[in-house]
Amino acid sequence: MSEKTKGQWQIDENEYVTWHKVVDYPDLNKTELYSRTLDYFLHNYSDVNSIIQERDIPNGVIIGKGVYKKVNALNGDLENKTVDTWHLLKVQVKDGRAKITLSLTQYEETLRGRELADVHYLYPVTKQFPFNPTGYQKDLYEKAFNKSHLKALETIASVEKALKADSIQNKKDNW
Repeated sequence: MSEKTKGQWQIDENEYVTWHKVVDYPDLNKTELYSRTLDYFLHNYSDVNSIIQERDIPNGVIIGKGVYKKVNALNGDLENKTVDTWHLLKVQVKDGRAKITLSLTQYEETLRGRELADVHYLYPVTKQFPFNPTGYQKDLYEKAFNKSHLKALETIASVEKALKADSIQNKKDNW
C-alpha cells in the first residue's frame, strides 16, 4: 500500500474503506447547505450507475451510491478485465458545518472473453490487495485502489466546492 495513502482513510464498521472531512461554512445555515448538497447529488448521482439512496431533510443527511468506472484494466490476448469501484457518499449538514463521508464498498470486475458473454464478479474492497496480502490479482487491485483513492479525494473536494458555491446548476438555463 502506498505510503501516500496511509492515514488518509480508515476501515469502518461495515468494512468499507472510508474518508471523512468536516468543513465549516460559518455564513450558511442548515437549509442552504442541504439545498446545495441536494443540487450536487441531483447533478452527479442521476444516471444509470448512480442513485440517491436517502434524503433525510430533518436530520440534514443525503446518501448516494455511485461507481468509479474503469479504475483499472488488464488487456490480454484471450480476455480483458476491467475493474469499477462502487462507493457511497454521505453528506451531513447542520448550521455552519458539513461532514462529507465517502466509502469504497465493492470492486466489480468484468471479464470479457472473445466468444463468451461478459462475466461480472463483486469483491469487497477490503478483501482484495492491498488490504488482504493474499488477495486475488495483486497488481490489478493495487492499482485499482490507488486510482479509487484519488477519485475519492476528488469527489470530496468537488462536494466541498459545490457547498461553497451558490449552486452547481446553471442558473441561466431557460428550460
